[in-house]
Amino acid sequence: MGTPLAGTQADGSPPSLRVPPTPEGCATAVTHLSSALATTGPERSHPDCRGHPPLVEVRVGEPHVPESVVEATPDTGIELRLPGSLAHAVIGAPLAYYLGASVSVGASEPALVAPDAGVHEPLGAMPAFQNRVVDLLRRVFVLDCLVRNRPGEPALDGRERFDALDPAAARAADPAERLARYLEVPAASIPGGLPDWHLATYTDPNDDTVRCLPYLCHDLSLLYTAEASEIDPQGLLTMALDDFFRAAGSYRREDAVPSVDLLDPDLGAGELHAWLADGVPLEAYSTSLAAFRNRVPPEADGLSVAVVLNDERMADERETVVDSYRGADRPVELTVEEEVPAAELARLFEAERDLVHYIGHCELEGLRCPDGALDTTSVDTVGARAFFLNACGSYYQGQRLVENGAVGGAVTVRAVLDRPAATVGASFARLVVAGLPIQRALGLARKQITMSTDYAVVGDGTHALVPEESAPGVARLEGADGDYRLRYTVPATRRPGDWFRAPFGSGAEAHLRGAQATGELDREGAAAAVAATGGPVVYEGELWQAAALARRLRDGG
Repeated sequence: MGTPLAGTQADGSPPSLRVPPTPEGCATAVTHLSSALATTGPERSHPDCRGHPPLVEVRVGEPHVPESVVEATPDTGIELRLPGSLAHAVIGAPLAYYLGASVSVGASEPALVAPDAGVHEPLGAMPAFQNRVVDLLRRVFVLDCLVRNRPGEPALDGRERFDALDPAAARAADPAERLARYLEVPAASIPGGLPDWHLATYTDPNDDTVRCLPYLCHDLSLLYTAEASEIDPQGLLTMALDDFFRAAGSYRREDAVPSVDLLDPDLGAGELHAWLADGVPLEAYSTSLAAFRNRVPPEADGLSVAVVLNDERMADERETVVDSYRGADRPVELTVEEEVPAAELARLFEAERDLVHYIGHCELEGLRCPDGALDTTSVDTVGARAFFLNACGSYYQGQRLVENGAVGGAVTVRAVLDRPAATVGASFARLVVAGLPIQRALGLARKQITMSTDYAVVGDGTHALVPEESAPGVARLEGADGDYRLRYTVPATRRPGDWFRAPFGSGAEAHLRGAQATGELDREGAAAAVAATGGPVVYEGELWQAAALARRLRDGG
């Protein structure tokens, strides 16, 4: 768990500050987000040293910042000076939050400065500004990870090869002096270079974006302005028809389904991509302020899942999905319903549970039921935290579930084929119940089929059904005949800066979450390592459960 923020409310929630809808107001809000840092030393790179920033209300009038937040805001001597532009204040927020920098607007050119330490780092004009901010955050973060010294934490991989600066001196320096030292470190001297980042978010800066900043900064998401091009509908139709004739199966329904116009986004650095703007992007999940506000920490003592089959022709899919949930390594309270009327389906969404997995059809009027259709707009209070609507064109129905209380879920953006849909459904079930976040689970699941662009995530794609501390690793195995290479990582997602140990080698080295640990193994070593991962393994392009693949390797497969 993160360190509680000074001034946390009696119910454990962060306090709120209020700012006007102006670049100056945004700058005030961003300045005080760093009140959530438990330290301004390198240990801030560990998630336990970063509490949740205060929430932000945007309202016309004078700004109001609670005294407890003012007192907790660090004075680091670092300033982020920006032009009078909301976009600059938004894009610079994660860097300012992490550095504990005060933010001001009205500068002729954007710059990161620390006058007492001799720092004056020009950041350039848009769009170069956002790339420079991203690079600086990545650099400062990884250097903090390499020099920090937390009690009980093993040395991170690469620390012993890092001699570009004195770790003890960096820890002893004040924040501004440490920043100056970091800026002198050549990127080429950092072991492994700058890390792949866990999350990037793309936005059209507006008042809602400002309200989202506490959540985005808590996640340490990179921020970019949203840029995308339209996708030729004829090209998508051609792709769909090509896949239809290549694949076995039939479309889930013969007539019109709700249509979604897709965008091709310009994506920057990031392993996962969130879209906080208009339009529906490929390769990014569509998030919203509602999704952030609906966040609920998952419980560790078991899962509650409801599976709904509203078309008996898809009974085979129901069986494989149910088997996936029942085969989980953790207790699952499973409810399985068939031919569910609209009112009862609404009640299933209203009830407090971890996941609703719907198998059936989606019409223009809503999710098909024996007595008509359920438009999820009518579900006033959604208690289900996550969902999978495995039905043609369910994007908008899923979006409405998020608006009414869900955190996030998987949906489709057009008509899907029965057999590939069953494959995605079963794979998603195995992965999400194992603890992978929704976006990562769907990403791996849809790679098992040809029409991978049929599926998308709405809401918070980083949401997982289990606590992030127990998130499983993801392994990729290559090779054969006793000569194997295993790549293993534990995704950072909500805990950037945390560490893991690989299930092979000496086990003495710790790796940053999101980094790849690689082992060269013989058959017996590969089987033992795969079994020890306990999570999903990709081998020969297919998704395997660890225990099943370990048995195959031991049997000589």
